Amino acid sequence: MQIVIEWVTNILIFILFATMIDLLLPSSNMQKYVKMVVGLILLLLMLSPILKLLSIDPDRWFASIISEKGSQQEMMKNEIEMKKKEIQASQRAYILEQMAVQMKNKVDEELMKEYGLSVEDVSLQTKEKENLQIPKDIETIEVVLTKQEKLGEIHPVIIDTSKPINEPNNDHQLEKEIRTFLATTWEVDENKIAVQVKGREWGDARGH
Repeated sequence: MQIVIEWVTNILIFILFATMIDLLLPSSNMQKYVKMVVGLILLLLMLSPILKLLSIDPDRWFASIISEKGSQQEMMKNEIEMKKKEIQASQRAYILEQMAVQMKNKVDEELMKEYGLSVEDVSLQTKEKENLQIPKDIETIEVVLTKQEKLGEIHPVIIDTSKPINEPNNDHQLEKEIRTFLATTWEVDENKIAVQVKGREWGDARGH
């Protein structure tokens, strides 16, 4: 746009200048030649944009076009790659979520029957790779369990002074049984399973 404005401005200035010269020159044969020269210069001014365009080096012109197209293609390629990663991340999250639901449903009934525990949540952590191989690429499985009491069930209170109040061995045995059961059912390494029950944590998979 700036080139067009400059071009029109030059033409207008030259026309004003030529008009002043025409008024100052006396009527003679010289005036005829002056008008011819002025007309030629005006024609050159009007054709100057075309002459500039023709004077451009073709190699440089093509190089600039190719460079511009290359930049646009690179930007488009980067955008496509970003979209691809976003779609893959969404698909990955959906697959892991569905797997967690299936794993939960697979053990929930048996845990309730054997231990009176209900699976509240199962979350999976896997390796960062495009083509996941389950269960090989599972790094940790975090399981949250809750104790379910049957309505109307009354447990007798028995105080046995011959035994210590806290029985960590029983807790450890229960932890071992649950983790072994989960590992066997899900066909994963037991050391990858971390279990949490009402504030207590068993089997921190990160420590193995």
